[in-house]
Amino acid sequence: MSQKLDAEKIDAALERAARKALHGTREERSGRFMVPKAFISYSHDSSAHKDWVLKLASDLRAKGVDVVLDQWDLAAGQDVSMFMQRGISEADRVIMICSSAYVIDAIKFIPVLRGASRSRKTPSFLGPRLYIDFENDSEYELKLIDLARQIHGAPAISKPPLGPNPFSGTPIASVVTGKPTAFSATDNKSLNDAWFFQEQARAQGLIAKINLTGYMELRANASYPLSKSQIELLNAVKQSEIRTFGWPIGVTLENREEYRPRPYKDGIKAEISIAEGDRKSFDYWAARSNGDFYLLQSLFEDSRKPNQIFFDTRVVRVTESLMFIESLHRKLGVPLEARVGIQITHRGLKGRELNSASSNRHIFSRGAAEENESMSEITTTLGTMSETRVDDVRKIVEPMFMLFNFMEFNVAVYDDIVRNFERGIIR
Repeated sequence: MSQKLDAEKIDAALERAARKALHGTREERSGRFMVPKAFISYSHDSSAHKDWVLKLASDLRAKGVDVVLDQWDLAAGQDVSMFMQRGISEADRVIMICSSAYVIDAIKFIPVLRGASRSRKTPSFLGPRLYIDFENDSEYELKLIDLARQIHGAPAISKPPLGPNPFSGTPIASVVTGKPTAFSATDNKSLNDAWFFQEQARAQGLIAKINLTGYMELRANASYPLSKSQIELLNAVKQSEIRTFGWPIGVTLENREEYRPRPYKDGIKAEISIAEGDRKSFDYWAARSNGDFYLLQSLFEDSRKPNQIFFDTRVVRVTESLMFIESLHRKLGVPLEARVGIQITHRGLKGRELNSASSNRHIFSRGAAEENESMSEITTTLGTMSETRVDDVRKIVEPMFMLFNFMEFNVAVYDDIVRNFERGIIR
């Protein structure tokens, strides 16, 4: 960025950003959908350096970071100083590319070394702050993961929970007093917790055995401390099933031994893998004693038209997912003011065309998707999930539909499909 900026305005933006980063709400710090935003600040040392910064920004976006970069977001004639102020103020993190020519004042930053001098790796005002070293190109992928973890707030090693005093008959008192309040679902529990990745790895390995590459993945948690037994989890899942469309989310089958839910030390899980002739389907779900829920489910479309994605089916499945999670957490005793985090990912999109399962909702194909994956994440309040359902569903599936050559649908279409499904109607 140009160094001829209004220093007082930049300092003011930095001060506001620091206050927001320290004292703001989760929505203020990370956006409603919990997608972190990062602003990249760097000097235009050379064309090669600009190209390297562009690659870093592109790779971070591929890892779920909403990057703001002048090469994309600063148009000709736009006020550079205002762009810098907004970038700093609105970002969750500021990434400083510390080349030898780089000098800037900043806060809430992540120093990144690239082309730095040996005598002074970072600006003097940074003091002894830790940095991420991108000087060695052979370690680029490793350092990229480190940087993405810093922005997402997902450390590679999590601090273990504090256990009770083994020399006292009285357990350690919780630091939380009074009734839990509506804090963010990721303040205490993360959708990037190792448990989710453990269940994901197992499910992906199992679905690969029957040669299915397309699926929907669901992760959910609530900002309320729970410790439920396996039978309590099983009853809550059974009572939350919505048997309106195909096998429900969290399906429990009792007619075949191999499909029944199984207890394990920290919860319950079920695996339903079917590969009989041309018929293939896969459902895997796991519920944890603390209320976390994970699902990986094959796409209904693969049983009808494997080269397509049905937009109305995706709206229905996401609606069902939100209704199931709402019911599950209510059944487990989560208070209405608690925050709920939900992440839904669709994979296996590349090469498919967007269509409709219903003949009443005909759409014209705009060509096949070139991207293979779409992930959306929201935070909502348990007690208002019914009121916001149409909007929440739209915000989850809309980015996926956009991958099919900018396909969009009117809000009235979402309202019709969602509200009808709530009444047990699919049309």
